[in-house]
Amino acid sequence: MDRRRLQFFVALCEELHFHRAAARCRITQPALSQQLRQLEEELQVQLIHRNKRRVSLTRAGETFLGEARKILNQMERAAQLARQTDRGEIGQLSVGMTAPALYIVFPEIMHRFRMALPNFGVNVHVMTTSEQEEALRAGAIDVGIFHPPLDDQSLSSHPIARMRFNVVLSDRNPLAERPRLRLEDLSRQRFIIFPRVIGPRLYDEIISLCQQAGFSPELILEASPAQSIIALAAADFGIGLIASDLQQFARPGVVYRPLDGPAPHLTLGVAYQSDDTSPAIQTFLDVATAVGELVS
Repeated sequence: MDRRRLQFFVALCEELHFHRAAARCRITQPALSQQLRQLEEELQVQLIHRNKRRVSLTRAGETFLGEARKILNQMERAAQLARQTDRGEIGQLSVGMTAPALYIVFPEIMHRFRMALPNFGVNVHVMTTSEQEEALRAGAIDVGIFHPPLDDQSLSSHPIARMRFNVVLSDRNPLAERPRLRLEDLSRQRFIIFPRVIGPRLYDEIISLCQQAGFSPELILEASPAQSIIALAAADFGIGLIASDLQQFARPGVVYRPLDGPAPHLTLGVAYQSDDTSPAIQTFLDVATAVGELVS
């Protein structure tokens, strides 16, 4: 059914005058009459009573007017949605996120992203860096927040934040009496660290820095996410390493101490398919970069 014919019909119904309706539609009066006759022929029903003095609707025309308005509104809504989708204003974005990123940057990223694109939905998947690489290649996620570097150089990525690790330990641990610590102070402690599979390079960096400080951790207890490390530290199972003040959850029985001197850092980056330059992804990247600068 032709959209313009519906618009002409609605205009005539509202004006009840061929000349005024034609002027409103910016066509000639004969052209308007022809379009309405073609609409009636298409529907095989008379919609309008015509005479020299007045125009009125048939009962069928009254019924059709309500439906025509609904159709035009729906068509305009469909066109608007198409335009908004093309501009990246609505849709769905699938995001991969490591557990630390979920607590450190995700809340502020989502706040700013929703301010920029209020009608855009976001699906979040907690994934390791390697899982994000695989998901990006498969198109299962649109963008990821990961721990650099990536193995797959075909993906586009850049760092957004870098934060030092601090120490979390039981308030019963003798080291808790010190206001600040160095890596060498931890030489006789059991380490509570995230599993190596979550961040192999970062895990190895921590061990390497300990070796440079003159020791190798003899006992390592693997735990994740940060809440689990903190809970184990509260139970005096050992000392943990926690990046960013935003992960220093308040819990009875634990204290947090900064590390002076050489210390491991947690780096966060964003990754996406190199050929995907959609407006929504670009907005997410811009927001993530700005938030990363705040927390670094």
